[in-house]
Amino acid sequence: MLGISVYFKDLDYDYLQECANLGVKFVFTSLHIPEEDYSNIRSQLPALIAKCHQFGLEIVPDISPVTFERLAIKNQDFNQLKAIGIKALRLDYGFDDVENLAKLMLNFKLFLNASVVSLMFIDSCKQAGIDLQQVVFMHNFYPRKDTGLSDKAFRTKNKLLHQLGLRTQAFVCGDELKRFPLYEGLPTLEKHRSQHPYVAAVELISEYKVTDIMIGDSKAKKETLNFIKTYIEDNVISLKVHLEDTYNYLYNQLYDYRQDGTEYAIRLSVPRSSNVEIYNNGVRRRGSITIDNRLMGRYSGEVQLLLEELPLDARVNVIGFIHPDFIDVLNYRKPQTKIKFVKM
Repeated sequence: MLGISVYFKDLDYDYLQECANLGVKFVFTSLHIPEEDYSNIRSQLPALIAKCHQFGLEIVPDISPVTFERLAIKNQDFNQLKAIGIKALRLDYGFDDVENLAKLMLNFKLFLNASVVSLMFIDSCKQAGIDLQQVVFMHNFYPRKDTGLSDKAFRTKNKLLHQLGLRTQAFVCGDELKRFPLYEGLPTLEKHRSQHPYVAAVELISEYKVTDIMIGDSKAKKETLNFIKTYIEDNVISLKVHLEDTYNYLYNQLYDYRQDGTEYAIRLSVPRSSNVEIYNNGVRRRGSITIDNRLMGRYSGEVQLLLEELPLDARVNVIGFIHPDFIDVLNYRKPQTKIKFVKM
């Protein structure tokens, strides 16, 4: 499933509704970060909860002991959180008592910090009677550059979660509005900070078996959200491309590709044509879209996506190119994945 994040300082209810219309299911917010504007929190939070319920969104507030101070709730009384309409909690540092977690599960859906998961913690939860299949394990995001998780650390942690059959969530950056105060993106993995969030999301699902994708920043583009949702639900890789006018008919179609492809190119399963004229036989750069011309004989009409640069060939026409930000998404294609060209 797909989720977004919202923050009171730049809260936009129109964005919230648009995301709900696109099929977003979760809304994450933080009720304890020091940079947030909590001056009107006691009126803003119930209003946000009501809007999320109205739009059919599950709001997941991230809380810590500081949250109760912000809301002027004494003795960390969770009943008062329930009274204002909170049905789910993402528990940050300060809530690791499994006996308390078992009690909270009676009234809330729990989202736990995936970083705390270990075999010892799992055993403790089981002994406390916690049904871990009813818990979601949400990774952190990292606002400061160079503090996100490494590939190795994340892979090790997520492998354990996956082996236990646990539901996982991780964050990618937004590409519409970064979050204050650093505006450097909010990914789980550091390497995703500079990547297009769609490509990062596909990698999280394909390579790390993450169940749900969350946008960490304040806003993502509708197109990006739609691309992620289409991949999650339909296993379709959307590629932003430019095609020569003659080949506009290739846009917005679903293509299978040959499983016996090479490391150099992806061969699309499209009908061949024996009369493709010779045209634009330049260097085939990485990301180029090509079609074999009539000099290639029975291969005339074959369309390929270049994964590596290849030398010019008079038998091959270059008819377009993939947006550079999207080329890497092809690394995560699976046998049943389909490919769609979207006009740049």
